[in-house]
Amino acid sequence: MAVKLCVIGDSITGGVVYRDDAARYVKCKESFVNLLAAALGMDVHNHSRFGCTSTAALERLGRYERDIADCDWTLVMLGGNDCDFDWPAVGADPDAPHECNTPIERFRGIYGELLDRIIAAGGRPIAMNPIPVFGRRYFRWISRRADAKGVMRFLGSTDTIEHWNEMYAIAVLREAAARNVPILDARSAFLFRRRFDPYFSADGIHPSAEGHRRLYEYLLPQLKRILGCESLFQPGAAC
Repeated sequence: MAVKLCVIGDSITGGVVYRDDAARYVKCKESFVNLLAAALGMDVHNHSRFGCTSTAALERLGRYERDIADCDWTLVMLGGNDCDFDWPAVGADPDAPHECNTPIERFRGIYGELLDRIIAAGGRPIAMNPIPVFGRRYFRWISRRADAKGVMRFLGSTDTIEHWNEMYAIAVLREAAARNVPILDARSAFLFRRRFDPYFSADGIHPSAEGHRRLYEYLLPQLKRILGCESLFQPGAAC
């Protein structure tokens, strides 16, 4: 019988890439989720939404609870949109205090509550950490609609974007580890590469088609190990 996988995430688990030739976002047929499903014969119920934050996912979770209970596992990938800012507002007034979409402590609380509610609904969560941001490329992208000098005054360096994003990846790992929830390390798929250029779309946040292929190759053995210990897993106990 095929393993049923419920997916709760954002546009990255939704398979979105940016196509330069079309100048728009499109769905990648060979997304890493689709490739994993094909390789492992999984029945995937994908509830990913473009721009989804942890808050939005928690608000909508009730709609998915039947699916969560029916599926063998529920993959959760969130954080990328939570750590983002209103860049036009930042650029217009860089010296003002600005909060990202979900401040880090609030994100930790919401993400932990998401995992707890999945378990309470009869599901078995798998936490996937957010992939890195390609800081220089993302800065060029947001500068198309925000004052670049103002944004840079706020940031100090494009490295700040990457470090800020990393805090949310660490938060995911901590909340998952606190509950003995299995982890898919997606972030390292890119960190092991010296150059990010081929693996990211023009916006610096969505993987390219090659990036989805890289994710699939890196995550496949990890997911196999998780599925291989399926019968041993109990919520709140180590797999």
